[in-house]
Amino acid sequence: MAVASDVVAPERTLVTTRVFDAPRELVYRAWTDPAEFARWFPPEGFTTAACELDVRPGGTVRIDFQAPAGPPFEGAVMPGRGRYREVVPNERLSFTLVPEVGDQRMPIVLTTVFFEDAGAGRTKLTIHQSAESVAEFERLAKQGMAEGIAQSLGKLAGVLSGNPTDRGAAVSGRTLTLTRVFAAPRELVWTAFTDPAHITQWMFANAWESPFAETDPRPGGAFRIGMRPADHSAEGFVFEGTYREVRKPERIVQVIGDGRLMTTTFEEVLGGTKLTLSIEMSLDASSERAGWGQILDHLATQLASVRKES
Repeated sequence: MAVASDVVAPERTLVTTRVFDAPRELVYRAWTDPAEFARWFPPEGFTTAACELDVRPGGTVRIDFQAPAGPPFEGAVMPGRGRYREVVPNERLSFTLVPEVGDQRMPIVLTTVFFEDAGAGRTKLTIHQSAESVAEFERLAKQGMAEGIAQSLGKLAGVLSGNPTDRGAAVSGRTLTLTRVFAAPRELVWTAFTDPAHITQWMFANAWESPFAETDPRPGGAFRIGMRPADHSAEGFVFEGTYREVRKPERIVQVIGDGRLMTTTFEEVLGGTKLTLSIEMSLDASSERAGWGQILDHLATQLASVRKES
């Protein structure tokens, strides 16, 4: 029986691993229910025009990507067809897929997905994507296969969490990294992240508020953001520090007053802006993740409000 650590042809196989905060049965369903699969499998900015899954050995796979309007794809539909080779519920899936881009038929990709219980209601996914030859694998790699599956799995995180902007979170040592995709242009996301008038509308966890914000977004400049309970039951505190690096509109590195680093990057993607925030934690991972997740939820609300008004 194949296991996640077995890579049959490593020279022509991309291996991707991801841990999700959802039980294995729920993650497996997201791969096998057509309505669920359609919500996340297309890469960032794409939707699904049609999805049909006959989840059994020999059953057919159909997933047609719908590109966004405008250049470079002009709303084109990109068909994908394949067949299931192996189906072991909640443990393993294997299927082929042959996507088409315009009048170009892409190489066949064999995708094998391993579902492992990671404890505490979490699931570890290991995905092997294999081409039929090294030459075809190199072609797929140059066309962004790794970035494509990363974007899809980011969207899967949002489907599993029920938050459409969520693209997952990870902890490495004492560093927490959260990724979101906002349906807003990068310049607006940057402004919301650096302008005090915006910051006071979103830079707080649930049941808190930000009564003031001061920013000087340049290397060596200072930032001060007030945070207090929304019911004013306590005095609160000031989140403050200095900017170490400011590269508009791509990257900000901040040194918090206690010496911890926070790095935020802003990347244009189809349909919006990908924000990745990494912060050295002072509390336990669960508390930090919940608090910063709520803060980024409020940022999403602020961006949606500004776009609605404009």
